Amino acid sequence: MIIGILQTGKNHEELVDQYGTYAEMLVALINAQEKLFEFKTFEILDEKFPKDHLECDGWIITGSKHGVYEELAWIKRLSKLINDIYDAGKPLLGVCFGHQIIAKALGGDVEKSEKGWGLGLHTYRIDNKTDYMGNLAEKITLNICHQDQVIRPPQGAVVYAQSDFCKCAGFFIKDKVLTMQAHPEFLVDFTKDLLNFRSEDEGGYIPQEVVDKAIYGLEDNPSRVESKHFAETIRRFFLN
Repeated sequence: MIIGILQTGKNHEELVDQYGTYAEMLVALINAQEKLFEFKTFEILDEKFPKDHLECDGWIITGSKHGVYEELAWIKRLSKLINDIYDAGKPLLGVCFGHQIIAKALGGDVEKSEKGWGLGLHTYRIDNKTDYMGNLAEKITLNICHQDQVIRPPQGAVVYAQSDFCKCAGFFIKDKVLTMQAHPEFLVDFTKDLLNFRSEDEGGYIPQEVVDKAIYGLEDNPSRVESKHFAETIRRFFLN
């Protein structure tokens, strides 16, 4: 099975050598136990799109610093591709920005949340599970880095992950769409380094006090990140 990764964000250049690109981190996560899938990455920010929605057997959309409501040509083109993938019944996974752009492209709503930044460790309640989610417990803790939130999922979507901070943190549509607001591919060391680079003290755009609180939580509870559990869900989704 060949899975196409639509890479809509670029990792900080000083972190790529150590951790890889967003696409490479997803590949490492999904194929951690064994090489179940082949992957092909498309640099969407560089306008390098697949020839069509049938080029791969399944698809993943990564995170991005951009908002789905931005009037950018590649976002419009990606939205059309999402609809083509959906109409063809190809499995489609969205992470963070990917979660949001799938929601918007299929008729949902996304906004910059009044609740502000969500950073570092975050725990979601898991319910409404479908068949391939049998490995998930009632809660899961993953790393997050976002302001925007899906405030209304698409018609026909079932919300399975939520918290008081984020009411729609993950949804699925039948057995062909799976999304997650968190970053299962972000592990503790990477998240700490990324947040430091994005903090105001380092010339970034995230308030320092918010970054400091998130990093403290990461250092205090590094073993809480349950990325391997969601990786198993991803594998089951694509093999379903």
